[in-house]
Amino acid sequence: MENALHIRLVSGLVKARVDDTITTFAPYENATALRGDRLFFSLLAYVPFGVHGSMRTVVKVDSPLAERITTYDVEHVPVLLPSYTDARLDDDYLDHKPGLFPNVLRPTKKVFLYANQLHQLYFELRVPEDVAPGSYPITVSLINEKDEPMGEATLTVEILNAVLPPQKLICTEWFHCDCLATYYNVEVFSERHWEIIENFARVAVDTGINALLTPILTPPLDTVVGGERPTVQLVDVTRENGKYTFGFDKLRRWCEMCQRVGVKELEINHLFTQWGAEHAPKVMATDNGEYRRIFGWETEAAGEEYVTFLRTLLPILKEKLDAFGYKDHYFFHISDEPNAKHLESYTKARNAVIDLIEDHPVRDALSDFEYYESGLVTHPIPSNDHIAPFLAAKVPDLWTYYCCVQGNKVSNRFIAMPGYRTRVLGAQLYKAEIAGFLQWGYNFYYGRRSEVTINPYLTADGLGSWPAGDPFAVYPDADGKPLLALHHAIFVQALFDLRAMEAAEAVCGREAVLAAVEAEGKIDFSHYPRSNDYLLKLRDTLNRMAAGV
Repeated sequence: MENALHIRLVSGLVKARVDDTITTFAPYENATALRGDRLFFSLLAYVPFGVHGSMRTVVKVDSPLAERITTYDVEHVPVLLPSYTDARLDDDYLDHKPGLFPNVLRPTKKVFLYANQLHQLYFELRVPEDVAPGSYPITVSLINEKDEPMGEATLTVEILNAVLPPQKLICTEWFHCDCLATYYNVEVFSERHWEIIENFARVAVDTGINALLTPILTPPLDTVVGGERPTVQLVDVTRENGKYTFGFDKLRRWCEMCQRVGVKELEINHLFTQWGAEHAPKVMATDNGEYRRIFGWETEAAGEEYVTFLRTLLPILKEKLDAFGYKDHYFFHISDEPNAKHLESYTKARNAVIDLIEDHPVRDALSDFEYYESGLVTHPIPSNDHIAPFLAAKVPDLWTYYCCVQGNKVSNRFIAMPGYRTRVLGAQLYKAEIAGFLQWGYNFYYGRRSEVTINPYLTADGLGSWPAGDPFAVYPDADGKPLLALHHAIFVQALFDLRAMEAAEAVCGREAVLAAVEAEGKIDFSHYPRSNDYLLKLRDTLNRMAAGV
């Protein structure tokens, strides 16, 4: 058994595949962190001899901070579409070929190591704000069934005397209530559904998502024309002889849940259909005693009937949101991703309601600068590969987003991308002084246009619709709680990097932080150093700047 197990501690940026070589990855033996910080790191293990199937081991973590460390087993998932195969990609991927990739993070204390395969464990250290500064060793050991140590490795973490500031960035990844009801086979807004919703919302907030998509109506997103998604409408609608009344009990419960888990902003779902604002979303109502759909694909977006409905609802909705604890902490959408050919329909829809909602931010994801230049959209959210003209125009309160097509030159979270490509977003957001970030899939467990349900453990690409990793950031566990995806854990590190930059700026000034960010070359949304080492060194520099050492 001597030398049977090879192990190595590596950084939290590593994505190790089963056929990788352990010596490929740089050892990670020393790190710094701030008080209130999170530090992620990995242990790689390789069994080079022919055991029968696997070796069962227990993971032991010995450290003064052991109670603050979570151990995850990194499970591989099949990736059939790692990237698009056209001009929307570059060469900065782990692989463009289908295969198994590490992505599911499952909390564990026991691990089965397969012979002749590289295995990855993942660790998350939550540094207490009140911890005493100093050096803290973390020793990870693997123990076999005979209670024999098979190997150990130690990471020394120096906790510096500075507290990481709260997150300022507003971050949303769209929260899909209907996907939860479908996956867990529960009735929409049943007690079990509410319980699952809160489980997923709590983890969203814990990982930096501080704005939550709030379905006052069933969101008209990724829906096949003529079809519909399950009803998740928080506002009850009654129509009697053409007159509307509304019930807000579910919305009140939603707001109470959001406050309980720490949601900072409510993101009111889009008032008109995606890609052009040409139709109304599905609206269910008790209409003269009959519960039925009263608006949908057959309804003209700016038509008199639907506009009358909205103009009746919106003033009352705002009063309720204020009363439910979110006064001045919610924003609206008109339609998602309109382009140049939708200017007329978008303008009509927008003008039909803008006077009622323009006292709050009205944000839309789009890439056509004309929407901002013409004054149609005062709070645009351009994609990170179309953001240049918006930056040049010095758009105030500027947000950005990425989704499936941002696979060339820019940061994204695809499973097949190296970890540094996802994490570098923090530096890019800091340099551009971005106020908010949007991504469309926190938990989207359907295929394209929501026509089929998928098993996210087997299908991470929406049945060939988007590069794997684009549709969701968490996996649905059997107990109604989410499991983190590795690509989301790395995104979380980008948010913590951003906070560290803000901490360093408070001590050393913005120019000094920018100099550190660009110490190894130009940083903007299409340029970044292609290495883990850059980000690890940068974070250490930022931590020391924040602590004044």
